[in-house]
Amino acid sequence: MAARARDLGLLALRLGAAALIWTFHMRPKLLHFDDELREFPDPLGIGSAPSFVLALAAEGLCSSLVALGLLTRLAAVPIVFTMLMVLMMAARGFAGADVQSALLYALPYTALALTGAGRYSLDHRLRRRYRRLLARLVTP
Repeated sequence: MAARARDLGLLALRLGAAALIWTFHMRPKLLHFDDELREFPDPLGIGSAPSFVLALAAEGLCSSLVALGLLTRLAAVPIVFTMLMVLMMAARGFAGADVQSALLYALPYTALALTGAGRYSLDHRLRRRYRRLLARLVTP
């Protein structure tokens, strides 16, 4: 019973975190794409447009993968990194950096990077294939 509750909790965490990041981050960025692209900061020093594309990929593609439970641990890392960049910008005094939102998004994705997706995920269904692939990559 406890394992089932844990797996249902991880499912709720994955779906909830992805729904929130899509609703409050991706949707506004896509609706106001030109303005967002023009005003997006460059925390990595690679240019505003590439930084914007990387943030879109992390928040959009990676959060979708996490919601599906596909490559969950790997997909959660770019989202956490993006939120850490927001926190770094806030520490440097960037007015547009929302510390509370960054922390609230980083927390569930950090937990998922540490725990994995749980039983109700594509990762669970593909675990045998993952093991075979890993065995091929590790053995010479």
